[in-house]
Order: sequence, then C-alpha cells, then structure tokens
Amino acid sequence: MPCSSLHLPWRTAGILCGFAVAIVSAGAQPAINANGIVNSASYLAPGLPGSGIAQGSIFTISGKGLGPATATAAPGVFPLPTTLAGTSVVITAGGAQSKAVILYTSDQQVAAILPSTIPVGKATVAVTFGSATSPPATIQVVTSSFGIFTFNQSGFGQAVVSDTAYRANTIVHTFHPGDLAVLWGTGIGPIESSDSGAPPTGNIGAAQVYVGNTTATVQYHGRSGCCAGVDQIVFEVPAGVEGCYVPVGVHAGDAMSNIATIAVSSSGETCSDSILGADLIAKLASGQTVNFGYLRLEEGLVGDVGLGTFSQYTQETAGLAQYGVSSGYCMSCQSGTLACRVGLSDFSPGQIDAGPTLTVQGFGRTVTVPKYGPGYYFGTLNASDGSRYLWGGLNYSMTADGGSAVGSFTVAETLNSTAALISSPGVGQSVSLKNDLTVQWSGGNPNQQNGFFTIAGVSFADAAETQYVEFQCTAPVSATQFTVPAWVLSTLPVSATTQNGTETIPLGYIWIGEYDTPTTFQAKGLDRGIITDIFYLPRNVMYH
Repeated sequence: MPCSSLHLPWRTAGILCGFAVAIVSAGAQPAINANGIVNSASYLAPGLPGSGIAQGSIFTISGKGLGPATATAAPGVFPLPTTLAGTSVVITAGGAQSKAVILYTSDQQVAAILPSTIPVGKATVAVTFGSATSPPATIQVVTSSFGIFTFNQSGFGQAVVSDTAYRANTIVHTFHPGDLAVLWGTGIGPIESSDSGAPPTGNIGAAQVYVGNTTATVQYHGRSGCCAGVDQIVFEVPAGVEGCYVPVGVHAGDAMSNIATIAVSSSGETCSDSILGADLIAKLASGQTVNFGYLRLEEGLVGDVGLGTFSQYTQETAGLAQYGVSSGYCMSCQSGTLACRVGLSDFSPGQIDAGPTLTVQGFGRTVTVPKYGPGYYFGTLNASDGSRYLWGGLNYSMTADGGSAVGSFTVAETLNSTAALISSPGVGQSVSLKNDLTVQWSGGNPNQQNGFFTIAGVSFADAAETQYVEFQCTAPVSATQFTVPAWVLSTLPVSATTQNGTETIPLGYIWIGEYDTPTTFQAKGLDRGIITDIFYLPRNVMYH
C-alpha cells in the first residue's frame, strides 16, 4: 500500500510517509524536556498507566537543540537510517548501547523507533546533534504498550482508523456494525528482524479491542505493510454500538492504550448525535466548509469558568469535530492539554479568531475570558477572593467584539437551576480501578439537552496535580444509575493524597452534571454558534 493512499492527519502521515516543515531553531545544546519521551501515538506522560515505551515502537523526544532548524524526514526507502541530518539517538540498557532508527528530526522534536532488542526495564536515552550530546533521560521499556494515533495528534479524540479501502473514519464517513476497521497505532510489540527494514507481516503478541461497552473480534494485530514501527489492528465493529463518538481502546501486554473514538451509524455515511447538528454534518459531507462556535459557562471542579471555541471544519478535517462522548459510553484523556483539563465536552481545534477576548456579564459585574490561542478562550470567573460568580436561575451574557474570522455578537443565557446529586459512590470512598463502577444519582431534568447526564472524574497521580487522567461518560437522566466500565477506569492512575491538618485527602474526584439545552446564536463568519451551561459539585474519592 503506497503512502499516498493514506488519508491521515499531517503528523501521522509525516511519521508514516515523511515530511519537511520549517521550525525555528533555538541553536541550543541538545536537551530533552522533563517527561519529554512518549509513545508517538498516545502521548501518555511517563508514570501514567500505559506510558511505557514498547520494544519496536515509535517514540517522540521533545526538547531543544535536538536537530536541524528545518524538520527532516528519513527517506522512504529501507533500510532506514540511525543518523539523520546530524541527529542520532542512543539507548543504553543492561550495560549495552544501541542506536534508534530516526524517522524525523528537528530542533525541538525527534521521532525514532526503539530497537526491538532493547531489554525490558529501565533504560536511558541520549540525543546527539552534530558534535554535542544531551544529558540522558530515563524511560521504562516494556514488551507491549499500544498507542492509538488520533486526528488531533494529542492522544485523544477521533482515532486514526480507516476502512479496508483506507478511507478515514469520521463523522462524515462512518462505520456500520459488521464493518472491518483498521486501527493505526504503535507499540504492539517487538519483531525479530531489524526495525530499520521493511516491516514483517503477521500477528504480534495479543490485543483485545474494546468498542463502546463491548469487545470486538480482532482479525489482525501486527505491523502495517507500509511503515516501520507502525501497527495495524483490524477488528470487526460490534453490533449494538452507534454514535458520532464511540470509544475505542486496546489492551496489549499489561497495559490499556489511550482511549480514542470512532464514528458508527446503523446506515448511511454520516452520524447524527453531534452538537454540530445533522444539517451541518450533511454540509460537511457535501464538501462544504463549516464554521462553528461553542460557548460554555461552568461551575465545578476548577471554580466558575467561561469557555469559547471557534472552529472551522472541512470534509478532510471532520475528524477534529470532537464534542464529548456519545450517550451510554465513556472516554478518557490525559494531562498535558488545556482541552482535557477544562472539560472533555469540547476537543475542537478552536482555530478561527473571534477577537482579543470574550466577556461575560451578569451578577452585577463584567468578567473577561482571555484568549489562549486563535479561536480558543478560557478563563476563571470567580472574584479575587474566590467567591462564586455563576448562580443557577440567573441571567448572563457572553460577548465578542469580533475578530478576523468571526464577527461581533452578544448571546444571553439563563443558567440551569436543576441540581443533580450523586448518591453513590460516597465521599472519600475507595474506587477500584480494576472493576466496573456503578454511579447512582437523584434529581436532574429529563427535558434538558435531550435528557442526558454527564458523569466525570479525575485522578491526580501527584500532590502537585500535574499528572492526571480524566474520564467522562454520557448517560440518560432517567436511568438514575450508570456503570463506568473497568477498561475505562484502568486508564486512571492511583490517586495521590494531600494533608489538611491531620486529615488525609485523596486527590481523586467524581462529579455529575447536566448541560442546559443549548441556545443558538448567529454571528458573521459562523454557520452556527451555541451556548450552554452546566453546574456540578465534585466529591473526593480514592482511585486505587
């Protein structure tokens, strides 16, 4: 299969096929960032479950001074090089040194293949560029730890998965139950031949694929036929799953992969449960461009916050249109991205400009929501003394002055006043990461947002709260209970603790909330905008 037939995101395609992108060189001595070596698909931070670097897998090194100012890819011929544009990577383990195959190199990032012969256990990695070598960084080598490539190149959201004709699965090209899906990733396990040569075909190790709340029949789990270090898992889409955002995960070796999503419909080419709406999805499917704005007011774990994203989608980038998880399912994402930390309901790219800031008005004052990047706005709304700003039943508005892509607007929102309370698990309760978790609740309004609840939680691996995994589920309000699958919980780390006097407090949380029925608004440059809000109260639990 030629690389040109792969309709994949640019960075994934770059790893598979090669690319050249201009990057400004820092001109620094080679240095690897702290926690800067990760699986090139999952991007799981070292120390989190599933973060080990598998023998024969592609891994990414981030830092400064690692390579040339212009990203340089290995030529598309075998054998692949162990030195590229002056960059080499040496792995030391068990008193022996081995060179990694280099797939691409740049000033701030290098992608390489860990030799299949590196023994399991602790190893060190050092990067040499020109005549200078970085201080070594430690990695944990494992036999197998699968990572799923994703459209947003961050390890969560829409999976890089294709049909057998190698057409990418998205909300405008869905799978149907019974279809064969080709999941792309890295880390299934080592091979006996050289990692620099053409990859062998044949099953490697073992792989169990979870789709929604069930397991899939796996037909192949091994190297792809095209690309060194790249794995394919071919599975059958199970019956009974449907939605724009159905979770998929792979258990290989002793570890669960990152969780991504696939789009499944019972018939047709598109799905229907995205907040984009069936009409905008149909517009994308017809080859037209869609500009969409998403605003949210939220009271919860990080206090009162305001969020706004403004995103542009085409048929080719429809895999970036990721808003939550379909009803009846759960997903998770890891630390390292703002999108994960401020809520899994919006993974959109947020790349079209709506002005320098957003403002929120209500409760007697005006609060600014800063811009974090083009088309992405996030800010805490609490007063300087920490007092609350958002109150159920009160009226608020969000305003944009307008920017290069989105015109000015003001949209009003009356906050949802319906409370929902968790009855189980209890405050401080121990939650096993190896078993299903049944969450029970009372309250809620079946008329809000089609009667769906959001159930979510987070477990911090360290007292500084820098390493964590968060999960989110969507369930019908009327069910009054929902079971979070053990395979999803297994992606969370064991909760760290902190002290409050003599009291030991676990740094694990769970919460439940219901989004208000969205209010639609119009602005120049947008096909549609919506605003919604959610209120929830978190409680501490101990994930272990």
